[in-house]
Amino acid sequence: MGKPNVNKLPEHLRRDSAGYFLDYWVEEGGENKRKRERLGHIPLTQAKRILALKMSNIVERRYVAEVKPRVTFDEAANSFLVYSEMRKKSFARDKQLVAHLKAFFKVRLLESLTLDSIEEYVKFRRVERPSLSNTTLNREIVCLKTIVNRAVYNGQLVRNPISRIKLFKENPRTRTLTTDEYLRLIEHCASHLKPIIMLAYVTGMRFKEVLRLQWNQIDFQNEVIVLAATDTKTQERREVPVDVELLGLLQQIPRTLGCPFVFTYKGKPIKRISTAFNRACERAKIENFRFHDLRRCAVTNFRKADVSDDVTMSISGHKTRAVFRSYDAIDRGDRKKALAKVRQNDTNKTNAVSAAS
Repeated sequence: MGKPNVNKLPEHLRRDSAGYFLDYWVEEGGENKRKRERLGHIPLTQAKRILALKMSNIVERRYVAEVKPRVTFDEAANSFLVYSEMRKKSFARDKQLVAHLKAFFKVRLLESLTLDSIEEYVKFRRVERPSLSNTTLNREIVCLKTIVNRAVYNGQLVRNPISRIKLFKENPRTRTLTTDEYLRLIEHCASHLKPIIMLAYVTGMRFKEVLRLQWNQIDFQNEVIVLAATDTKTQERREVPVDVELLGLLQQIPRTLGCPFVFTYKGKPIKRISTAFNRACERAKIENFRFHDLRRCAVTNFRKADVSDDVTMSISGHKTRAVFRSYDAIDRGDRKKALAKVRQNDTNKTNAVSAAS
């Protein structure tokens, strides 16, 4: 019945002070797991019969795995994109990430992925684009893990073979505008770009939230912009306050007949502003600045104005404090101001002691 053990019993049958017990391994969920079943003080012949029955069941039911079709990366990626299009606001970005991944993994079987294969992909991307940042690479790796995880959830794969891959350390951007830079930027903006920049700078609204803004979302009476859950990246309703200056600026924008969107150019909704934005930055002599940095400007300005994090997050739409913190740029002025407060506090304590004595 197999290799005997120390007590000269058949393989998988053991005995201790509590009697006989079965000790064997089975395959569950793609992994080998050890099983022990207590039989107690029973006759040896009975224990052997139970062992034989158990082994027979294992061979018939547990070791004969169901044959499943092998899934390629290309198939899993296409399935993920269907999900992304239906469920995620970042579908356009997901398409870009998947395109990079497909160029390397193509029709490779998911089950053949290893941590080394991810390192090969990283090498491939760095050769392809030497200036590629760690942040971009991390987004691609996270997308890859998500694709494989969905294959696991769909029963196409037993486990995620790359679940333990480590991400690269990121150096988050800290670029914001000084007051002088902001004024110069506004001065050199084209007429259709100026209100877009001002709204993003003051409120911290996301790029698509600004460009897709519709007139029925602006509550001029209550001085707020109301974003429905379908209008936000986080799929949560949000109210964004606007002051008199912004309201006046929005009211000056001519409305396009038959078009619900606030920001238009030559009678059509504005979808891209990269050319106009880059020209304005160039004319204003502002370097290393992106439109998304306006969101960081808003969050930083709220903090400098002593607005609480909770209130700021309710305006900007950040869901987690970890991401929110990355948008709050601590600069040299903040550190000097902190030191000045400490010095002032020390001075006040010294004066209080002197007065008491």
